[in-house]
Amino acid sequence: MVILKEYNALSIVYPAVQNILKGLKSVEIRSWLPPELPLYDLVLVENNLYLNDGDVDPNGKTIALVDVIKVEEWTYQDSLQQNSHIKIGREWKPGYFLWHLENIREINNKEKCLAKKGIYSIKLNT
Repeated sequence: MVILKEYNALSIVYPAVQNILKGLKSVEIRSWLPPELPLYDLVLVENNLYLNDGDVDPNGKTIALVDVIKVEEWTYQDSLQQNSHIKIGREWKPGYFLWHLENIREINNKEKCLAKKGIYSIKLNT
């Protein structure tokens, strides 16, 4: 019997989720704040396209579950100290935030799903 459970999801462009699983990256840089904190069991969906508002990528894949406990402003000093695995080509500019990712767990049964902008809802087999 398949039981579907609803989760919040966040799409992240490859290879960022792989770097998170390898322990090379423990923050996500975003220009917006999560709707609430803490944010437990957030599904990280990996996709290959940078998405603009309204865009979707039908080839997303569920890769990991994380908890977002803390968010803080991304400073220029932070940027200077971060390696390429964290920034992935992103140059520092004001108005961005570091989402601190904790309790990182790989999803064993990776499922194909839509990748969207923002926090969105998906259902996964449990």
